[in-house]
Amino acid sequence: MVRSGIVIAAILTFGASALAEDAPRPAVDDAVQAARFAALVAKADRERAAGRLPEAAMAYAEAFKIKEDPLVGGRLGALLVELRNPIQAADLLLDAIERGQDVSSDERHTWLSAYDVARSQVCRVEVTVSEPHSRVTLDGLPKNREGHTGFILFVPPGEHELRAALNGFEDAVIDFTAIKGGTLRYTLALRPLPSFAPIDPPERLLRRRQFDPATSVEEPPDDEPPKQEPIRGGVIGDEKKSGLRGSINAGPVVIFGVATWAPAVGAVVGGSLQVHEHVSLGLEGRAAWLTSGIGGEPITAMTAGGLVSACGHYRWFFGCALGHLGVIKVETSGASYKSASVVGVKPGGGGRLGARFSVTESLTIHTAADVLGLSSGVKVAVNGTVLAAQPPVMMGVEVGAGWSF
Repeated sequence: MVRSGIVIAAILTFGASALAEDAPRPAVDDAVQAARFAALVAKADRERAAGRLPEAAMAYAEAFKIKEDPLVGGRLGALLVELRNPIQAADLLLDAIERGQDVSSDERHTWLSAYDVARSQVCRVEVTVSEPHSRVTLDGLPKNREGHTGFILFVPPGEHELRAALNGFEDAVIDFTAIKGGTLRYTLALRPLPSFAPIDPPERLLRRRQFDPATSVEEPPDDEPPKQEPIRGGVIGDEKKSGLRGSINAGPVVIFGVATWAPAVGAVVGGSLQVHEHVSLGLEGRAAWLTSGIGGEPITAMTAGGLVSACGHYRWFFGCALGHLGVIKVETSGASYKSASVVGVKPGGGGRLGARFSVTESLTIHTAADVLGLSSGVKVAVNGTVLAAQPPVMMGVEVGAGWSF
């Protein structure tokens, strides 16, 4: 406390003497701001060490407003991930990872891990604007205050509106659907109004935007500009994207109920289309063969078929309604039996439950289990002796990997 008093007194004394000598004030102001910045960072570090995360985040945010230091931004971003604010966290962490050169390997690893968590919960939107110094808003809130022609936004999943406005030009407006963990690219092309002669655009430079944190960790800025009526259009490149994403996947499958409850092992390959954040449609084909004979006899069976699915998604989990059209084939061979093959067509339907996890932005792994009811069961009999009587039910378990695009 004595030392703090001496420091404050020294600052005040220095300021008073500077005024008396009519010295320039900027040097004094810079010294005060530097001292305030250091004090806020020290306070934030203490609060973080004590486990008071909201207080630490507020202090880091105040310090970042004074000086956009990547070390402070990275620590604030990591805290915001823990406080479940992934949108601001992703922006701060990406900036810290790119600009923070003189940090320890442990701190950089903390930033990278926190960024991966935040990135999986938001959508990255890369925006190009045809005219520099345009006023850009996302859902009515101002963005890209520096007026760059290229910048990055992190937005929550769902419906959004991007708008660019500039005097003498028609507004450029894009409505889009953001997907969790996805990446979208848009160009806002402003067209000159008829009363203004067109001019050659300057050289385009894609640069990251300067992050402007809110004065409060929980509240966005409230300096919303006046809204203008949109003139739809002006989109080049990715025109009016719907946010659809496709994926392909493959992996091993084990099926129970192919003429017997013994496991049949095979493979599955398919594709799906994400039509909404929580809804996807899929089509896949699979085949599996029994690993042993039926009833200890040289009689084998296999199944092959296609499935269509309509799935609902929530975080990592998903559930699907399935339609199935396939066959079950039973064959006899060996010295004891005359070689024969019987094929039965088995339409049906059922359901599936599973979980999907993101490894990278495009690579996923999943596991799922399904149950199908078929049109009829399978009975295998030899010389009047029933070796297997399988009810019209098949169950499957699969794991696999997928690639999204």
